[in-house]
Amino acid sequence: MQSTASSVLPNYLQKSLLFGVVAALALVIAGRLFVPATSVISTVAASAILLAYGGMAALCPLRLSRRHPDILHWAVIFGLLAGAVFAGEIILEYLLLPADNTRYGVVEFGTVFALYIASAFVSALRSRRIQDAVLTSVASAFIASLVWVITLLAVFYAFRGSARQALVLRAEGDYEDFARSGMSDFNVFIMEDFMGAVFFHLLLGLLAAVLLGVLGGVMGKAIAWFRK
Repeated sequence: MQSTASSVLPNYLQKSLLFGVVAALALVIAGRLFVPATSVISTVAASAILLAYGGMAALCPLRLSRRHPDILHWAVIFGLLAGAVFAGEIILEYLLLPADNTRYGVVEFGTVFALYIASAFVSALRSRRIQDAVLTSVASAFIASLVWVITLLAVFYAFRGSARQALVLRAEGDYEDFARSGMSDFNVFIMEDFMGAVFFHLLLGLLAAVLLGVLGGVMGKAIAWFRK
């Protein structure tokens, strides 16, 4: 009975993450269909890292649960919180239309990184193992990054070609970047830019989570040691 109960979260999370990967992959492919001139390399790169995420989603939840049930528990909580920050910032840009979104980005990533550290801190506080803390931080980043990709592309397509989107892209400096790129088609430029963002965000997000997980893990283990 206990074994069955302990398998509910990893099984549910596995299915949810795989669904998220499929949704994100469909959105990436849709971008290629919307703008056929988009580079094959950028599309393949974004698709490849999502397939790698799919492999991790299929294999990791049950293994992490067997290692320590708290890893998935805290990863889901902090991952969804970080994902909500990512999604909220993307949506707020379209609602509030800031002239410059630099401050939005600083607050967004500052909050997300703090959540990654917090997830590792709480994990280490309970398990007293830095490796568990790092795994919790990385799993949190995994969940949050999927939310980011899906929200980013879904909102972009929903407002594609609108005056509101033009203001958002201007606030992000995309028109200046396009002028410096030497490319002749803005639609191709922005789609390839998004494909590149998907690849690097999904990759660097996990790497950043490793470093932040070590930091949070050391802090959590130290506090646990002093409390003991």
